[in-house]
Amino acid sequence: MTEKVLFDRLDTASGHQVGVITLNAERSLNALDKGMLDSLYERLNEWQEDSKIVCIFLQAAGEKAFCAGGDVRSLSQSVIDGDTSAPAQFFEKEYRLDYLIHTYRKPVICWGNGVIMGGGFGLMAGADFRVVTDTSVMAMPEITIGLYPDVGGSWILNRLPAKIGLFMALTGCRLNPADAMYLGLANRFIDHAFRKKVLESLQAADWSEDHYQVASDVVQYYADNSAGWLPYSKIREHRDLIARMMGKSNLSAIIADLKALETEDSWLEQARNIALTGSALSAVIAYEQLKRSRYDSLKEVFQSELVLSINCVLKGDLQEGVRALLVDKDNQPQWTYSVIEEVTQEKVADMFAPPPGESQPTHCLISDVSR
Repeated sequence: MTEKVLFDRLDTASGHQVGVITLNAERSLNALDKGMLDSLYERLNEWQEDSKIVCIFLQAAGEKAFCAGGDVRSLSQSVIDGDTSAPAQFFEKEYRLDYLIHTYRKPVICWGNGVIMGGGFGLMAGADFRVVTDTSVMAMPEITIGLYPDVGGSWILNRLPAKIGLFMALTGCRLNPADAMYLGLANRFIDHAFRKKVLESLQAADWSEDHYQVASDVVQYYADNSAGWLPYSKIREHRDLIARMMGKSNLSAIIADLKALETEDSWLEQARNIALTGSALSAVIAYEQLKRSRYDSLKEVFQSELVLSINCVLKGDLQEGVRALLVDKDNQPQWTYSVIEEVTQEKVADMFAPPPGESQPTHCLISDVSR
């Protein structure tokens, strides 16, 4: 059976090595399952302590996607089959891995070619050099499957300007490379045709000095040679409109504005339609989570997300969203609530409460690691 994650060590001219990680589940758009999460976490920990490894290069097989998210279909099926511990096991593995990348003590280059969504967003967000290419499409479309922007999304989206993070959470809007660069979700744009050259240059570099500077010099060289090819940013174009809509005093007013929006812009129209047809429960908890976590540390955000994500699977809309979008593919989800006003405060409190028997399910989630 083909390995779903490939690991390679490339020798450099200075006697060091670049650790190359390739997500290799092309048929599923490199969706992350528990085995992949374990492999990634174990090897990254090993390479962090290996003095020969000076840099990590994270990429994916195929041209369509870096990573389209977590394998929520398998997760949902596990719960249907009676394994109610599966959500805690899966999300704990995923968030620990994401946190490790955020706090990694060696430079990490993430080559985000193609689709970058959900769990792929989580892998990329912590990298030092977050590369988008001419084919990159980034989004947090969890509202369409009954989840919310997790994988540290509460921390990341809260730090975007003009409440664009809230807009992303409610609309699942698709970002092109220019959008990702404008928002700082990516920090380098490089044409995908340069990928092999980037790896060759990393091998040819002298890593005897500051490793972050060496990695930066290599990546920046190819970014400079790609500068003229960046597309037009839809987020920049609609920033003021987004800020006005998302700046309303409550979620009902925001949804009302989205409903009343008249536009001939297909990007805006798609974003609005997702907000109005996605899970009302997801919209409410995404809005609430962003409020609650506004001043939280990254570690605190991952801990609160773990509780919320477990509950989304066990008593939220995720199973129905997965059925409608990924299993039966009828695109007719029967959400628990048809509109956000139906979601009670008691239900919200229940979604944020630790699952029964796990009063502190996050006690071993994340160790205190700092660079």
